[in-house]
Amino acid sequence: MTTVGTQRIPAWVVPASDELAEAWRVARNTHGRDYTDSRDVGVHAALIWLVLGEFTPMTGRTDGDGREIARSESWVALCAAAGREPPTGQDWARLGVAPRAVRPEIAGDREFAYGVWRTLAWLLGVREDWPIYTSWHRAAGIPRERAHVLVPVARRRTGAWRAAAQAARERAEQDALHHWRHVRRLADR
Repeated sequence: MTTVGTQRIPAWVVPASDELAEAWRVARNTHGRDYTDSRDVGVHAALIWLVLGEFTPMTGRTDGDGREIARSESWVALCAAAGREPPTGQDWARLGVAPRAVRPEIAGDREFAYGVWRTLAWLLGVREDWPIYTSWHRAAGIPRERAHVLVPVARRRTGAWRAAAQAARERAEQDALHHWRHVRRLADR
């Protein structure tokens, strides 16, 4: 196991410990700021579960931090982000964990689910793109995926801001649906 600060990180986590530490630092320092949104909260929730081990972000499990739990939370999050039905009984059996419903307070929040899924997919090594923008990205000259979130809340009442936010949500929903279809096709073989 590697560590982030003093916290031990499970062996199934693919990103290097310094990458994980940078993502954790940014998520922790930006959480609750007026420029974060529901997707950022989902990223934070997934990292909180990984680093602190309190409860899983989608179903609220408290029974471990194993790869099976991470995979099941990722699938629950992807189903929710794609606007699809939750995992089937057969899905749960394949995942090797008992079925759990989405926590009621986040049910229907596709952006939160997308943030969780992007984070868990990155942690599991399914996606290489980071779920959060960090100083490493800025230093490398990589532009923000969603620059509109930096606009102060007081100035978000413009049509241009609403259009940028809607476009970002639609891109996330299409990305989630694309990946959901791919995984569903593989699972149903």
